[in-house]
Amino acid sequence: MKRLFNMLMLLVITGCISVLGQSAFLSDPAISSDGSKIVFVYESDLWMADRTGGTAHRITAMTGEESVPRFSPDGKWLAFSSTQNGNADVYIMPVEGGSLMQLTWHDGNDLPDSWSWDSKTVYFTSDRFNTFGAYTVAATGGTPVRLFSDN
Repeated sequence: MKRLFNMLMLLVITGCISVLGQSAFLSDPAISSDGSKIVFVYESDLWMADRTGGTAHRITAMTGEESVPRFSPDGKWLAFSSTQNGNADVYIMPVEGGSLMQLTWHDGNDLPDSWSWDSKTVYFTSDRFNTFGAYTVAATGGTPVRLFSDN
């Protein structure tokens, strides 16, 4: 199964490179839960393409560098990190397009890892407090919660 997934990712990435019409370094690929869309990083922005090929479309054009895209299980949202304000913060946006929402505001670097099964919570890793830790934050915003404490 893992080999099949890796082969699929290679084919999709190869298709995206040819869609861009030039040699490109693509990174951080993510496939939607239904397998219909792929998002990847190219030139520090996020791009989306259909799994079957076609034209890749830029979906972010922020001044920072976007990375680590993660689709929500329901396929409606995309979480990612951006260095828009100097450090990596977690943002979400609707997959079909719309406004971005910043979920974290800490000086540490916050990188999304995954979503809860119901697509209501984003799990992320952060180097807050001089150590890496796992956190959650509601997709509607709010104060992040550390999952494990040292106490």
